[in-house]
Amino acid sequence: MDGIGWGTILLALLLRFWPVWLALVLTFAVSARYRRRLGLYGRLFDSTIGMVGFGLVMFWVFTALFSDLIVTHDVLSQISQMKNKPPGSAVPDGTAWYLLGGDHLGRDVFSRMVAGSRIVIAIAPLATLFAFMAGITLGLPAGYYGGRLDTVLSFLANLILAFPVILLFYLLVTPEIAATGLPQYLAIVLFLFCLLYTSDAADDLLCVDLGGCRIIKKKQYN
Repeated sequence: MDGIGWGTILLALLLRFWPVWLALVLTFAVSARYRRRLGLYGRLFDSTIGMVGFGLVMFWVFTALFSDLIVTHDVLSQISQMKNKPPGSAVPDGTAWYLLGGDHLGRDVFSRMVAGSRIVIAIAPLATLFAFMAGITLGLPAGYYGGRLDTVLSFLANLILAFPVILLFYLLVTPEIAATGLPQYLAIVLFLFCLLYTSDAADDLLCVDLGGCRIIKKKQYN
């Protein structure tokens, strides 16, 4: 069996993702219909940019959920004749094609890309949570005290932002580093720091409600 051209490849890719397209259409239709009742989430559908961003995120979420229906080959199966083959190459028995070609081990790139979305969906929220915890740890005291502390912590924040968060998460979950207990200690420090600082800051603040207008100011101590 001969290989297929790019037109056929694109058509086959679109057809393989039919569960994703169906889920996206249903999600957008229901969300747009009831957006006035959905609060902040519903406001996404008042913005073109918000809808595009939401669509991109949900595309990969649905891809991960329906990956078993989308893949065309076993992600671990290797065919030696398909090593480094270009997109659209037919498998030796002529029953199917590698839509996006084969990798250096003869595995289907398309199926591995789709199956990999499940790993990304599992890791991305944890990496975001780590970035959120680090941001709170540095941002709260910087905004509260200001001055030199703000300058130093802003510099540290820039250092963290310069390092890819997902790569940092990968390093923290590697067996060698995980065995040292560093991720657990780091999580405890970040978590306790947020609790202690929030409690201390709350003790130093006085909340006054004047006719529905809430004013928060520092307590004055004699």
